[in-house]
Amino acid sequence: MKYPAAFAGYVTKGTYTDVTNYLMVPSDVIWSGIYTDILTNINYVIDGADAEGNKNLQAAALIVKNYALQLAVDIYGKVPCSEAGQAASGLIHPKYDDEKDIYYAMLTSLKSANALFDEAKGGDIGESDLLYGGDVTKWKKFGNSLRLRVAIRISNVDEAKAKEEIALVLNTPEENPLFESNADNAFLAYPGGDWVEPWTKQHNSVGDSYIAKPIVDTLLAYADPRIAFYAEPITEGTYSGLEVGTDADKEYSRVNDRFVNNSTGTVWFMKYSEIELIRAEAVLKGFVLGDAGEAYQKAITASCSEYGISDAVITAYLAQPEVKWNNELKQVYVQKWIALFRQCWEAWAEMRRTDVPTLVPASRSAYSGHNRPPFRFPYPDSEKKLNAENIPSSVVEDDYFWGYQVWWETRKGVE
Repeated sequence: MKYPAAFAGYVTKGTYTDVTNYLMVPSDVIWSGIYTDILTNINYVIDGADAEGNKNLQAAALIVKNYALQLAVDIYGKVPCSEAGQAASGLIHPKYDDEKDIYYAMLTSLKSANALFDEAKGGDIGESDLLYGGDVTKWKKFGNSLRLRVAIRISNVDEAKAKEEIALVLNTPEENPLFESNADNAFLAYPGGDWVEPWTKQHNSVGDSYIAKPIVDTLLAYADPRIAFYAEPITEGTYSGLEVGTDADKEYSRVNDRFVNNSTGTVWFMKYSEIELIRAEAVLKGFVLGDAGEAYQKAITASCSEYGISDAVITAYLAQPEVKWNNELKQVYVQKWIALFRQCWEAWAEMRRTDVPTLVPASRSAYSGHNRPPFRFPYPDSEKKLNAENIPSSVVEDDYFWGYQVWWETRKGVE
């Protein structure tokens, strides 16, 4: 909510703008969350499930591991992977792996997870599964959908590999099932009480969150019905987004209460709409045969349907001049950015891959000379102090957030 939401043009601060203006370097929490909390524990689960012969649990845990690894790469670039999460066995100074090697390993691992589900021949995962309640079919769809996300990310830098992986998944739906509707979406529903949804918890603590100008301006220009669900109006039907980095010197629209005043809200990991947009892109790029326009319309319909928007309103929206299908890749990218609202890490990564939307740094950025929002997070101080000998010399950090571009980012002329 604080960093990638601002980088992606979704949410900004109205008073405490040190974060949005890059004066505050991210803490070690994201890094430690991925490596200590997730990878260390998930390796334990994978090893235990393997030892017990629980192939379904092993496969689901592999999916979670790869989800976390992709986050690590997309946030930092070169990171520990092959030696990560092994402190329990004494490996406390893991080497760093290249992004390409990690991405290839993720694709292989997700294929293995799909095969493990097949080998299990039915059964479930158990009542402890908070995402799908033990539904193996939905987990299998999640894993293959994640394979598509991983593959499309490298499509601009490694087209042959991306095409191979995407064609394999999209052309073999029986072997590699994908999300087919919103009923397959991967999300974690919070129960409230001691377990409050994170955006609500953050907002309750500070209460300084405004809807950002880029997303509001786009939704208004497109007459997009989702604006009523993303933002709170200033007056009925009137919305105004706050420019990222500026103070709220007058009344601006806040993030909708459903996202910041809802202790039993949800955290989304992946949605069906994303899969159809990846399909549309793959068809346009010639990776697979298909109808890109149909996939594009299915994606928009699915995204709008999440909020209960009626079929009639969706049909009218699809006919809007800015929205009507015109066989253009940029249309796919814009709609993905709109649909990914609140999935801020993924939106930030896709913006760096596609340069859509083309945003500039915060208006009062602490650093001059940059023409895009941040490229990556700096390595945390803990890593620089305790594992400095393994940090690659090729990763040069400029003003903390700029300098090195993650391997899959091929944008030129960005600073």
